[in-house]
Amino acid sequence: MRAYDSLRRRGDFARVTRRGKRYAGSYLTCFVADGRRQTRVGITVGGAVGGAVVRNRLRRRIKAILDRYPLGAPPWRDIVFIARPGAGELRFDELAAEVARAFRAAP
Repeated sequence: MRAYDSLRRRGDFARVTRRGKRYAGSYLTCFVADGRRQTRVGITVGGAVGGAVVRNRLRRRIKAILDRYPLGAPPWRDIVFIARPGAGELRFDELAAEVARAFRAAP
């Protein structure tokens, strides 16, 4: 069981990207906004990143990396990751470093 919930509604994604702070890396953009009751995470991987297999693999890898972080404890945040083209070719450790950079920049 994951320590965080998923953002599901389009309005939630829009609110986080509109009101949240933006942290851009080479292959991932991260938006962080204040949450309410628990941390929620949304991952967006567009068609420019690759085919369905590449997009789903990237989504699963980001979730596996996020499982390492203590997102089940306050401060509650809503987080959206947006993958850029080229992210699908990253090795797992390179992707983990990209996520770590976004979390270091985030408060």
